[in-house]
Amino acid sequence: MKKLFMLTALAASLSFATSEPHVHDGFFLNFAMGMGYQSMDYTTYNYDDDTYGHSGLATDIDVKLGCSVTDMVAVHITLTGDTPTESVGEGRDDNEVKANLSLLGIGTTLYFPGNYLASASLGIGQFRVYDDISTFHARVVSNPDTYSRSGFAFQIAAGKEWWVSDNWGIGATAALLYGFETNLADARESSLSISLRFSATYN
Repeated sequence: MKKLFMLTALAASLSFATSEPHVHDGFFLNFAMGMGYQSMDYTTYNYDDDTYGHSGLATDIDVKLGCSVTDMVAVHITLTGDTPTESVGEGRDDNEVKANLSLLGIGTTLYFPGNYLASASLGIGQFRVYDDISTFHARVVSNPDTYSRSGFAFQIAAGKEWWVSDNWGIGATAALLYGFETNLADARESSLSISLRFSATYN
């Protein structure tokens, strides 16, 4: 993974000198943020075979970093995740918990005439479960690494962008994120989310 970051940084530094206005070339950086619907099945411990379910509104954050290999194709590292907006009451000692799924992987984004786009990424999906403990003054969130498990995840997205400067574009995308893993007790955890996001891209 360290070599991948180094190669991406090298490609980005070389591409700044050749980037042309309103052309998908050189360094590629994309931010997206939005909200949508998420359905999750998860456990609170690695040795727990009881799977809890939760669905509802969730936030979506997405970052892509890479370079364009042609004027229609960009390759990138993708870091994205979805988190429910509400806690659920399935925690230790009846405390509420929050669970989320994040993806760290590689992907490609394709651009079409009219600046329409389609994107796909796959890689490691990590499930995290947080104790969300109620106190007299606030809610305290525990360290999620205690209950973290890794599996497989992928994301697909499509949308449209509009150029707002020589190298910046803004747009809107719809995305689907899915991930799963099997814990030590052979319980299968999974998450499926569909979201609408606003995006900003430097290219």
